[in-house]
Amino acid sequence: MAFVNYVSPSQINAQVPSGVGAGSQPLIVTTPTGASAPFSITAEAVKPGLLAPISFTVAGNQHVAALFPDNTTFVLPPGAIGGVPSRRARPGDTITLYGVGFGSVTPSIGPGQITQQANSLSTPVTVRFGGTQATLSYSGLAPNIVGLYQFNVVVPAIGASDTVPLTVSLGGTNISQNLVIAVGN
Repeated sequence: MAFVNYVSPSQINAQVPSGVGAGSQPLIVTTPTGASAPFSITAEAVKPGLLAPISFTVAGNQHVAALFPDNTTFVLPPGAIGGVPSRRARPGDTITLYGVGFGSVTPSIGPGQITQQANSLSTPVTVRFGGTQATLSYSGLAPNIVGLYQFNVVVPAIGASDTVPLTVSLGGTNISQNLVIAVGN
């Protein structure tokens, strides 16, 4: 049984329980009115990805949904998305990225558990702006949430651009997303 976090008529957010084998697995949704037909999903032990909704595509470039410490202002070109407070990050700023699928943390926090203590990823994560590595002041599960990873990243000293490539690697392997971030002076 999965740990369900959100349900709407068109979406279910759930965390896969431990012990599910890698590969094709049947998914069945059960409600008070009955059960769905099995739907095949592919389970993987680790499949990292950052929050980067399609609505954060600007001029054909997929921006990561990075937040400033006010938890309101996004790192985007100013005015890029109507109604979304935004500004470019500057070298030295600390911004927050969120993701899923990055694997185990130390100390161990089991699937479905609300994160109530400081922790860190068991496998090293690297964040690069262009080719420049950033400093991470935190990389682990986000506090008071189930299964959401948080990365507090210090923006390195790089040139200004609205489309700086943002690459993230877990244990030396780049995640599959092609993301950008806006950096100013």
